[in-house]
Amino acid sequence: MLSRRRFLAGASGGLVVVAFSRTWRASAPGPAPALGAELRQRQSGLPYQLVAPAIGTDGFHPDIQLSQTAPYQGGAILVTVSHALTGSATVFGREYLLAPGPEGLAGFVGFGTIDPPGPATLMASVTDQLGQPMTAAFGITVQETQWTYDDIYIPPPPPPDPNATPSTKPPLENEQPRLDALYATVTPRAWSGPWIIPIDLGGEVWISGYFGEQRSFNGGPRGGHHGGTDIAAPAGAPVRATNHGTVVLAEETLIRGFLVVVDHGAGVLSSYGHMQELRVAVGDTVSRGDTVGLVGTTGLSTGPHLHWELAVAGILVDGLRWLDGTQGF
Repeated sequence: MLSRRRFLAGASGGLVVVAFSRTWRASAPGPAPALGAELRQRQSGLPYQLVAPAIGTDGFHPDIQLSQTAPYQGGAILVTVSHALTGSATVFGREYLLAPGPEGLAGFVGFGTIDPPGPATLMASVTDQLGQPMTAAFGITVQETQWTYDDIYIPPPPPPDPNATPSTKPPLENEQPRLDALYATVTPRAWSGPWIIPIDLGGEVWISGYFGEQRSFNGGPRGGHHGGTDIAAPAGAPVRATNHGTVVLAEETLIRGFLVVVDHGAGVLSSYGHMQELRVAVGDTVSRGDTVGLVGTTGLSTGPHLHWELAVAGILVDGLRWLDGTQGF
């Protein structure tokens, strides 16, 4: 709804300066009505010039778009906003940053493996071009994912060689706490569409372990959810960065072996594990498709493959869903 206040000042010399103040309801759809035609009509036949500098700078009503409204567990929604200065999205009590980009503001909202299926509300809070806050609520439906399962046998390690020279290398610590801290990092946005699969050998891509998969180890009970996607590939195959970003971890770890983590900005990070060789170092800037390492079987691994993880604001999501357009991006 448009409200107008007119102030007349500086009437000397045949010049009248008129300024308009506009107030918008947060629920008003679409862009602000144009006032230029109205002003020109009012000027017609008048012996003075009308100057209204604020009309060209008021901006437009923010337009908020969701890439989909029915994400699966492990899926994501891309939220885009035009004509806004800052913004964030919230669901299940988690906040996701919307960062500046060519489309205006944009950011991903991730849904975890244990997020409850069914109706939910996604809230978008933005600051419009006049600096005024605006909040919009969207009804979404989280769809239940049917998780795959696998039975994995890991042979016991060989007995220590009594003639071997004792290692002076300090034991590796579980990397999970460090990863959790990195995955919660929010830095300026570097990513842009599209996202690519990290292994491309010019033919079929073999998935040996799906995201969210429930597993049994050595005959134990099935449970938990696999945190990434396993891609089978020959040892030494190049591993590619799935998008632009900065390397924030590149080292040998206990579970994931030689591991690289790339921060894509605005809360999105990816990691690449079990590699036999690292090709980047912490602080390196990578572009989509750059080689970050070579496929291997280091760490807790039963054969050559890449373990690929994708996280949004600390929530692990299914990277394969980011590749086929089914999520609307």
